[in-house]
Amino acid sequence: MLVNNMDSNKNRLIIFDCFGVVFGEVAPVFFRKHFAPEEAATLKEKFFVPADLGLVTYDELFDNIAEELGMDKDEILTEWNSIIHLNEEIIPVIKELKKSADVILLSNAVESFVERIFEEHSLTELFDRIFISCYLKMAKPDPAIYQYAVSQMNKEYDEIYMIDDNIKNVENLHEIGIHGIQYKNIESLDILK
Repeated sequence: MLVNNMDSNKNRLIIFDCFGVVFGEVAPVFFRKHFAPEEAATLKEKFFVPADLGLVTYDELFDNIAEELGMDKDEILTEWNSIIHLNEEIIPVIKELKKSADVILLSNAVESFVERIFEEHSLTELFDRIFISCYLKMAKPDPAIYQYAVSQMNKEYDEIYMIDDNIKNVENLHEIGIHGIQYKNIESLDILK
């Protein structure tokens, strides 16, 4: 198994991102389907930065997207939900890591979205704690959100890791004492052995 060689004497915290790690990406896939890559990235930022910060609700987010695209909101939601897929191969890895480390989720997301898909896939118990940006009114890569999540565990850790598919969310974490791991595939987690 992936983590058999992990030093059980070390007190570790392992933080997982949701989209692009536990689940596949949703927003980038949706916007790339409807727009050229540069415009897709711009629109994702336009709509999801406010949602990730809790400035707009789930309904307002999709009302805004529907208006921008000139599409029916229900059609968008149906397509959106069809994009969601669980990264099945990471689930046993997370379960194994939980045997010797604290494991939490830290995701940039709009209200109620992560909770809904976690319930649908029975994943809520997979993590010791779940932190969602919209409720915290801050989002990755702001160092404050990582520091907040760590502080809420009320422990001192020998090592802290953040696993995220977005390089922007992990590249400077060493400055606050967190080892950033860019997730590309399951082998990306070999460093946790």
